[in-house]
Amino acid sequence: MELEPLGEEIHFHCMVLLCQHCVGHLCIYGELLMLASGTGLAPMVPILQSITDNAEDETFVTLVGCFKTFEGIYLKTFLQEQARFWNVRTFFVLSQETSLEKLPWSYREKTRFGRLAQGLIEELVGSCRRKPFALVCGSAEFTKDMARCLLCAGLAKDSYFLF
Repeated sequence: MELEPLGEEIHFHCMVLLCQHCVGHLCIYGELLMLASGTGLAPMVPILQSITDNAEDETFVTLVGCFKTFEGIYLKTFLQEQARFWNVRTFFVLSQETSLEKLPWSYREKTRFGRLAQGLIEELVGSCRRKPFALVCGSAEFTKDMARCLLCAGLAKDSYFLF
């Protein structure tokens, strides 16, 4: 059975409801790991914004955006602004770039090449102050791979949400 495409407004409201569900989990964890591939960044934006807009919210956020190229990174300015907050870290994984020298200085330390894989997931989970709650959004293949990596990195199935 194939579903009819949702209108943009309905789709947006569904994403907001999902985001509110996820934000409710953050009170328990205090640490959020966001793994986004391409347009999978979209549902992460309102969650990240709600954390940084609330001066009382001390949730630590690590956002990992996976894109083909540096030019293909969505919302660069927004992500740079968010990374200036004391509780937000951003990283990028670029699958079709090969040289740090081609990137602006501000991106060189927080960019990896290739695909987001088990080693980096373990490194990211290990760098969190405590076990994070993870949000994953991207293609079906990306989501499946990240769920497997998170489990292997020690997160329980109720410690992540797959969009």
